[in-house]
Amino acid sequence: MKKLLLSVLTCLAFTVQIAARNGFAIVIDSVSYQEARPEVDAYARAIERLHGLKVYTVIDRWQVPDSIRATLKHLHEQKSEPIVGTVFVGDIPIVMVRDAQHLTSAFKMNQKNDRRESSVPSDRFYDDFGLQFKFQGKDEDKPYFYYSLTPQSSQKIYPDLYSGRIRPTDTPESSRYQKLREYLTKAVREKERQRALGQLFFFSGHGYISESKTARMDEKAAYFEHFPSLAGRTNRISYMDHTDHNPVKEHLMNEMMRTDLDLAILHHHGYFDTEYLNGTAPIRTVREAKEFIIRNVRMHVEEARERGRNYDSLRVVLEKRFDLPSTWLGDNPLADSLRIADSTLVANEDLHLEDFKIFGYRPNVPVVVIDACFCGSFHQDDCIANEYIFQPGSTVAVIANTVNALQDKWYDRFIGLTAQGGCVGDVVRFSNLLESHVIGDPTFRFAPVPGSVDVDGLLLQNKVSSWKKLLKSPLPDVQSLAIEQLRRAGALSSADLLRIYRESPYGVVRLEALMALSATPDDHFITAVTEASQDAYELVQRQAIRFIAKNGDRRLIPALIRLSIANNTSDRCNFNVMTALACFPKEDLLAEFDRQFDAPSVQYLDKNNLRGKIRNTIAHSADRLTTDIDKVVKGEASEKDRTFTIRALRNTLPHHKVPELLVYLQDCGDGNTQILLLEALGWHTVSCHAADIAATALKMSEDASLPDTVRQEALKTYRRIHEK
Repeated sequence: MKKLLLSVLTCLAFTVQIAARNGFAIVIDSVSYQEARPEVDAYARAIERLHGLKVYTVIDRWQVPDSIRATLKHLHEQKSEPIVGTVFVGDIPIVMVRDAQHLTSAFKMNQKNDRRESSVPSDRFYDDFGLQFKFQGKDEDKPYFYYSLTPQSSQKIYPDLYSGRIRPTDTPESSRYQKLREYLTKAVREKERQRALGQLFFFSGHGYISESKTARMDEKAAYFEHFPSLAGRTNRISYMDHTDHNPVKEHLMNEMMRTDLDLAILHHHGYFDTEYLNGTAPIRTVREAKEFIIRNVRMHVEEARERGRNYDSLRVVLEKRFDLPSTWLGDNPLADSLRIADSTLVANEDLHLEDFKIFGYRPNVPVVVIDACFCGSFHQDDCIANEYIFQPGSTVAVIANTVNALQDKWYDRFIGLTAQGGCVGDVVRFSNLLESHVIGDPTFRFAPVPGSVDVDGLLLQNKVSSWKKLLKSPLPDVQSLAIEQLRRAGALSSADLLRIYRESPYGVVRLEALMALSATPDDHFITAVTEASQDAYELVQRQAIRFIAKNGDRRLIPALIRLSIANNTSDRCNFNVMTALACFPKEDLLAEFDRQFDAPSVQYLDKNNLRGKIRNTIAHSADRLTTDIDKVVKGEASEKDRTFTIRALRNTLPHHKVPELLVYLQDCGDGNTQILLLEALGWHTVSCHAADIAATALKMSEDASLPDTVRQEALKTYRRIHEK
């Protein structure tokens, strides 16, 4: 190992001009460095001069992830000027992580599928040294290296470094090296502007978080907590909703090309090549209704033609089914002009990779957060996030996801640090997710507002005394960072966290306290979740409802029923309530419903009729999985049904069934089933039965009579639950 490390270090090139306390590593392949050396060196000098970091330029001559990781670890652990961040430039090996889906917010794919599809492209391999991996092979035609997260590894993500990816690829218009040169020139230019964060924009697309208006109202209020300097008489926070225009695409692009806009947060669904913006346009007139019907039927006819079916006979069937006059579709519903018009209409609903070229789209927002699935898939030949940074505009950093992401995730945690001395990389560093990445320059930071703190310095020193002082900071995000660091140090009790939750006037601080309490789900956690289920900040309330589902303590049933019978629960909160109902015994839910709903204080029109509807909904939701679980534990389910039911437990767990599941787990005698069930139960780290799950998993991991694969999965489940 010493020889390997010595060999690795001989490949380092140091470029230093000023003394600095912290360091930063530029990891770049040799060809990219040769092609863009003046621009790379200028970028390094800008980081040193403007951010006070000592820059190490690491030339990757190995094309092996382990060698790069060893180098970064050494640079981070050295006593003098250790690195706090890194950026991967050019053709740096891409690690495809396996057996670590619990470290994502939503990714759950059967790993028997093609490994390219069922692995997570992630730079956590490089920036989190607490994770341990086992090499599983590489692709010959792609720079993909497959690694499995080992059971002995940490099962939580706490990156030691912040990181970013600058990975240009060849296109007909430009080579990867020309893109790189132009991007680095732009990055240096934007750094030298030293602009303060003065304008923020956020957008909401079709179908996202149930299109909750309450969520978006509260989101704007939260931005004033993240960015207190934006408060005042001048409007510095703007919003656009997909319902404002249909299509909204050009309006969104125009907003993103504003030269005074500093930060944009885009909420929508996505894919690596698409930002999904609009749904079907709302129908307001009789003419629009007619056009919608004709277009819909025409699409069915077109699909029939493409599949080789007799579309004339289908047309007759559709006209009869919808009672349509034959004249509505005309003589030739498949005319090229109509087909082009239909496809153009569909294309205009969303923003595609080719739109950057077609429209001359040049985003000018320095920092963009794309709260969507797949838009940050840097392992693809191209992706949406790449297009943003490699355009001639001013965008230098995009926070985006390599795979699908949970809509309810905490997307804006510590976002306010970007205006208070923190760099963009710090935001992703504390997302603690496998899929979240900075595409572009992770060192980019805005000119700090008065009263800002040295985020990198505080994190490097990591002194409990300093963090305790910052609990009283006037900046909510700094308070929140202090809470997280004190939690990790074990310097805040659950009673302390409950007190902070109850006393803080800031929604973002209350959310931080609630999340910190979830690490030790004791009685104080139950109290906090109960109170938070009625919190004034919708995101706190929404997360509390998710914790009700994740925990399953019967003391939470009254809070859940209170939300179930409320007349005006926000759309996304109501969506999560329906999920939570499946996690509790039906009898207990219905008894509490009867107690609350029949109280004279509950007033509704036609109350008796509504009573039956709500009661039936609760009963149906609660029964959703219990019957299937009973079949599994009794041995009455087929292998296919058993597998489906166990996989479903990863998302939704009826916690009262855990004791039966644990008995079945130990007695079923089928290794494949045990692995499936151990993995599913390992998702439930805050369950009221988490201690029992962990104890059973530890016992099985030490049972020499079990297959090694079962024991390894048991160890991983134990560590997932036990580690805080």
